[in-house]
Formats: sequence, C-alpha cells, structure tokens
Amino acid sequence: MKRSRWRIVFDTIKLIVWIAIAVALVKFAFFPGGDTTAELNPQGNFDLPSVAVERGDIDNEIRLDAAVVRDESVPVKATHEGEIVWLYVVDGAEVSAGEKILQVKYRQTVESANPEEPPTERDLFFDVITDAAGTLKLEALVGQQVSIGDPVGTIVPATFHAQVAVTPDQLYSLSGLPQQGTIAIKDGPAPFPCHNLQVVAESSSSSGEDPGGSSGPQVRCEIPLDQTVFDGVKGTLEIEGGSAKDVLVVPATAVEGRYGSGLVYLPTDDPLAKPTEVKVGLGLSNGEYIEITEGLGEGQEILEFVPTPMNRYEEEKFGEEMMY
Repeated sequence: MKRSRWRIVFDTIKLIVWIAIAVALVKFAFFPGGDTTAELNPQGNFDLPSVAVERGDIDNEIRLDAAVVRDESVPVKATHEGEIVWLYVVDGAEVSAGEKILQVKYRQTVESANPEEPPTERDLFFDVITDAAGTLKLEALVGQQVSIGDPVGTIVPATFHAQVAVTPDQLYSLSGLPQQGTIAIKDGPAPFPCHNLQVVAESSSSSGEDPGGSSGPQVRCEIPLDQTVFDGVKGTLEIEGGSAKDVLVVPATAVEGRYGSGLVYLPTDDPLAKPTEVKVGLGLSNGEYIEITEGLGEGQEILEFVPTPMNRYEEEKFGEEMMY
C-alpha cells in the first residue's frame, strides 16, 4: 500500500526526535560538559521586624454590646404575724415606695396592773408597706394567716438598666470605670447618658431570661427615668476610658501583657540569639497602640511582634543544629 505524503513527513519528524534524545543521553552519560549545578546563594533574611518607640496620643473608648434589662423585682413580705383584714390596693396597681399595701390584725396579751386581775387580750393592727415603686403583683387575700417573712406580693419596677456580660480577663481593661457611659439603641432614641456605671459580680432579669447574661461579671448602668426603653432591646454601651496626650506609645503587637506591666523584646544583631526581654509599665490602650509609662525611651528599637513560644523553640533548635 502506498503511504501518504503526510504520513511520511510525520514518521520522519518522529525519527529525528528520537535520534536527538539518544544523542543527548549519550552525551550526558559519557561526556559531561561541566558542572551543571548553579552556585547557591543564601537569600533568606532572619531579622525580625522592629519598630521605634515614639510619642503619640491615646484615646481609650470602650464599646460593648449591651441589653436593656428591667430592674429586679422587689418582694413584699409580711412584717408581722396575724390575719390579713384589709387590702389598701388591688393586684396590678401602681404603687410608690412607702405606700401601704395591706393591714394585718394580731392579738396581744396585756397584763393588768392589778396582780389579782387576769391578763386581757386586745386586737392590734399593723400595716405592711412597700420598699420600692412599681407595679404590684398581690399574692394575699383577706382572712389569710401570715407569719413574719411570708411573701404577700412583688413589686415590678418601672426602672431599667443596661447590662453587658463580660469575661473575667476583660475586667483589667474596665478597671477605673467612669461614673457615666452612653447608650445608643438601634432604631430607638438618640444616644443618652447611662449613670452609676459599675461592675457587679452577677445579675438576673425579672423576666426569668436575662438578655445580658445571668451569671458571671456584669457591667451595668442605670437608665434615666425619662428615657423610653423596653425590656430586652439591644444597644451599644460606650465608655470613655480616658485619654493621654504626647506619651510614649508602641504597637500593641509588640507588648506581652495589657494591664499594669508587660514585656517587650529588643532586637539582636545575631539572628540565632534569643531576643532580650524588657519589663515595661503600661498605661492606656486603644487596641492598636499602648502607652509605655516606664522601661523604654523615645526612639528605642523593639521587636514589632512578640516572639511566640514556637518561634523561641524554633530559634533555639535552629541554633543547636547550626552548632553541629
């Protein structure tokens, strides 16, 4: 069979390629032309980045996600044993602090001045009053017998507070709180002040489910009576934590620690040497920069990032390997 022209051309090209491969293999095997390995030049830079201590201003403003919570309900308890004979108010009434709720009748034995006369009994009456203002949930009936300390009602206050659940480690940054914060409620009134700002050990909501967290440390402040708020709405609590002008500052990434005192690390000329740690005093922080109160001077170079334990391990291991 007669082959086509294209088939002949294709076979010829394939033969030439195979011949070239064979020649190259023979040359590599029997006639090495020289050193084929390029000279290796180390290009790695083992220097850790550093920054200089500089002067700047620090404004420490703390923003926390808060919830509006109704103040805790106040129980109304019987302060004398006896029989309930009169209700001054009805269930669901709005009452003020010090207002009478109910009256208890009790019997008292009175000794006669004349020893020959037997003692007599008389009825005395005692009023139970409220300790707080709010809506009364009455839990007593006329004719009911009560003892001292028995619950006869609950006052649900009309006052609210803003509440934020925080972790114990956050308490460092919250130390020295001012007496006032600012509350901003989404789709609510304009931002307004929130008074008596404080940290409490724990808190609970009168509704049973606490939107701000029911246990652990809480940051809370009182919402003014003239503000219209609702139990459970969310907002942002802004706290002015102070400011410092023209002070020594470094990036927060360079400091190990955030409160009171910390550690920074000095760069070294020897990449295998461990960085020297320096104890420093710490002031305000805005999250990005932190104030240095003692231990460093302006212009002094420190490592920009705190060496992690793994970094330190790798540096020591690398140094040991280089020794051998």
